[in-house]
Amino acid sequence: MTPVLAGALLSLLQGPYLPAPDNEPPADAPVWIAGKTVEEHSFSVTASFDCPPGTIGGHLQVSISDTTVRAIFSAEENTWRRVLSLRVPARQLRGLRPEVFCPDPGPGPGPVLRLESKFTAQGALVCRAATGGQTTAQTSVALDAWMRCPPLPELQPAWKEGVPPQARERGRPALKTH
Repeated sequence: MTPVLAGALLSLLQGPYLPAPDNEPPADAPVWIAGKTVEEHSFSVTASFDCPPGTIGGHLQVSISDTTVRAIFSAEENTWRRVLSLRVPARQLRGLRPEVFCPDPGPGPGPVLRLESKFTAQGALVCRAATGGQTTAQTSVALDAWMRCPPLPELQPAWKEGVPPQARERGRPALKTH
């Protein structure tokens, strides 16, 4: 009879991403740009995990849509944290349409929107013992995405030069009588 191992632990976080200036997405974050098509988007996921005593190694797997990365580890590495990068083909990430989220375009740079919990990453951990037994853990994390919108239009004044104040208040030009 194979002894049962204690439970394995796994947690996932999005990132890490490098800091960025205001109104900019984090460096290396997944960004959609209105009006542009790309082949793939990059995501970073940090996995923290713990295997029970007696573990000799195992593997960690993270998936976004149909894209999966796998990292094999051994107990001698003594590293229970990994950053995994996934390059996900754009065709796997449907449903993010800039025209739904962005205001009407205009000249100049547009705003950057953070779309919280737009996608999901799933993680699985398998810890193997010298006795041949194994234990597993699964988890998931909601992933944010960023969208750069087209430039916003300049606001036009509601009145023009030469229109009397009374007409401006009503929002229409005054009639001229001769």
